[in-house]
Amino acid sequence: MMKKILIFIFISGLLSLVSSIIVPQAFAGFELNVKATALGEINGIAGSNQNPQNRFAQLPDKGMIFTLKPDMSFVYDQWLLRAKPRLEVEYKTFKINETRTDTSDKKVEIIEFQIQRQLSENLFASYARENLQWGPSFLYSPSNPFFRDNGKKDMVRDLEGKGFLELILVHDFSWSTSFIYNTDKGAFNESDFEKTLALKIDYSGEQGYAAIILSHTDHKETRVGAFGGTTLSDAVIIYGETSLQQGSLALFPVAVQGPLTWEMDAVKKDENTLYATLLAGIGYTFESGDTMTFEYLYYGQGYDSEEASNFSQLKKDASFFYSSQSALSGYGTQLLGKAAGNQLDFFRQNYLMVQYLNDDIIDAVDLVSRITYCLDDGSSRLYSSVSFDLNDHMELMLSSMMNTGGPDASFGAFLDYQIQVAVEYSF
Repeated sequence: MMKKILIFIFISGLLSLVSSIIVPQAFAGFELNVKATALGEINGIAGSNQNPQNRFAQLPDKGMIFTLKPDMSFVYDQWLLRAKPRLEVEYKTFKINETRTDTSDKKVEIIEFQIQRQLSENLFASYARENLQWGPSFLYSPSNPFFRDNGKKDMVRDLEGKGFLELILVHDFSWSTSFIYNTDKGAFNESDFEKTLALKIDYSGEQGYAAIILSHTDHKETRVGAFGGTTLSDAVIIYGETSLQQGSLALFPVAVQGPLTWEMDAVKKDENTLYATLLAGIGYTFESGDTMTFEYLYYGQGYDSEEASNFSQLKKDASFFYSSQSALSGYGTQLLGKAAGNQLDFFRQNYLMVQYLNDDIIDAVDLVSRITYCLDDGSSRLYSSVSFDLNDHMELMLSSMMNTGGPDASFGAFLDYQIQVAVEYSF
């Protein structure tokens, strides 16, 4: 392991040398930025029916990931080329059925790239593998039809990209229109991928900003999303995001006749019911520079009380069948798989997030404290992180997370807690 770490450090330094000395002399339009990160984590695996003795999800209880991150771009004439290759070395330990297993893996991949051509003064065309993100929300971005995770809660890990064809028309300083076609899942690990076509119209003005997004998938799921925000004063900002769609592709617990008792089915996909997701946020900045943020989320597709109770019983029965070592074990495996991939971004319907950012609590040290509370079942996710600027090139980050409410509530199906330590070096 030490040999691989030394090789990792050597390659990082070599790329830094190339970036600072050789590249500027060879290519005037080329830019290379290199970072190296090390991330260690400890996971408290929850004892739940959804993951009996960690046999189903097989989550690591300890892990270490070393990542080399060169970000490069090249501008020539009307062309823009950029890429984010990654070299990753990962070590994990698992405890499954009280048996401990160690694994290691290494991979090289390009998580993002872009080829863009300026066709005219205000028209741009591109093909890219990227992680398209927009919107002001921290907890979740309901207006984005392409990605469920907005990446704002990861310390150093990258979000992988999908394949996109884009045509962007910039009307003036305030308005632009984007035609976006999601062609493939790229490096993103998504088993339920669907090609999606979207139209996005953006407005940005002196007093605020807004956008509307209309999207349509291969399976004829049409949804409308929007976001916007404005500044009320020097200290207060307000913002919101929303989406609206007819029917739901989410899987719901359904009681069936016979010994199998339960099934997970998309029973609402053909409904005429409109399902809304709404997020409203407000942020206040104190004179010290500290910031407090409140966000409320209504997630219309989430389970109600009866559906949540049925889901809990389904997991209990599925876990029994899964562990029975009988002819019904396969049925239990299938049911647990559907329960884990039920297409819901949130388990219930009503959530509140409160976050406080202590900016420079002492010199070069920032502290983030956050609670996400489910108003429907009283469960919560508590999170805190601290970051230290060790010098001009190196940053140390520590974080801890704890889920409350038990394994049948909104947050605790797989993890009770998580502790992470990360170091990032910028060359």
